[in-house]
Amino acid sequence: MPVGTTVGQAIEDQKKFAAQKASEEAAQEQLKKQLEEQKAAAAAKIGNSVVLAFLGQRFSPSDFSQGRYDDQFVIEIGVKNAGEKAIKGIKGDLVLKNTFGEVISKTTVNIEEEIPPGASYTWTGSRKLNKFDDDDKKLMGLEDGKFSTELRPTMVVYADGTTVGTP
Repeated sequence: MPVGTTVGQAIEDQKKFAAQKASEEAAQEQLKKQLEEQKAAAAAKIGNSVVLAFLGQRFSPSDFSQGRYDDQFVIEIGVKNAGEKAIKGIKGDLVLKNTFGEVISKTTVNIEEEIPPGASYTWTGSRKLNKFDDDDKKLMGLEDGKFSTELRPTMVVYADGTTVGTP
């Protein structure tokens, strides 16, 4: 507070600050709501053109004789092009949850494969694991039936260059 400020001025300044802060928070909430609505609309549009299914996962330990120098978490995702245009690539979020619904891991998957209309494709991807990281340790010990998945497509790039969704 500057020297010479009266109590009345300080109260007035605080009221102005509080009003400005409330206005900024309202603008942020409005923007957040608008972006969530856009994301939901894009997800609905994407849902009509592509179907993703989590097929499985496995822990693949490092094996120098096989040229695999890091422990890896390997996943398989089934993709079906339910739309009328050929797909060039799909971006999505994969969330793994434990029995209690707590998030174990959240990762983005980028499936860059040409998929004709009506066709299906099995995508296999992997991620390096750090055996000293607690979150990665949870992935190493995942057992079938003891976790659930959420797989949401967030963006589709079509062969003609058009896109749906947000990057």
